[in-house]
Amino acid sequence: MEKILVIEDNKDYQFLVQSALGTEFKVICADSGRQGVDLAREHKPDLILLDITLGEVDGFEVCHLLKGQKETASTPVIFLSSRNDSHSKVMGFDLGADDYIEKPFEAEELKARIRVRIRQNNARREGVSVYEVQGLRIDFLGHRVFIEEKEIPFSALEFKLLSYFVRNPDRVLSRERILNNVWGVDTFVTDRVVDSHIRSIRKKLGAYKDHIESIYGEGYRFNPTPASTNATEKDKVEAA
Repeated sequence: MEKILVIEDNKDYQFLVQSALGTEFKVICADSGRQGVDLAREHKPDLILLDITLGEVDGFEVCHLLKGQKETASTPVIFLSSRNDSHSKVMGFDLGADDYIEKPFEAEELKARIRVRIRQNNARREGVSVYEVQGLRIDFLGHRVFIEEKEIPFSALEFKLLSYFVRNPDRVLSRERILNNVWGVDTFVTDRVVDSHIRSIRKKLGAYKDHIESIYGEGYRFNPTPASTNATEKDKVEAA
């Protein structure tokens, strides 16, 4: 379930948005611009709904801050505002917003436009041909995995599973979700098969196996910067 961060200081509108989106999305609310920026870093939402009139730090400044930090620069932002003047809309788009919706809003239109922006962002993210973090490099187009410049053989299914993790960083993925997205919804594969393939992948990753974390009772998560890997890198520097 995708996460939507709503940065809105009006409790009534928070409730309206939650009511409109609650069955399809996980909704997180921030009461102020500063809190919104902090929650965006913490929760890494799939999309942000942002009001303009927020008090101390308005929505324009919040958008500027979100687009200026690495963690949220690519997160889609939709302004949801009662302002209907062209100046506000142009300013919002100039700051990097992906869409602008006027209040009051229609629930179905809001959900439709959210889905479009999330799909577009996912498509952009999946268009990246190479992923590299520390000594791990994944060539999506060539279906090849390298560790410290040495190629490690992966089966087609293992590569598809690893790619799915890498393209969903810092997100807890249930076994059911992994099955549906990697094997397909019509498969009869069991959870044990998922666990077995992940064990195989972690073994092949060697010193980088902790990028794939087990989350007890929930599933798995790909962590681009696991603590153990950071420690390994630090030890290498000190040893040098």
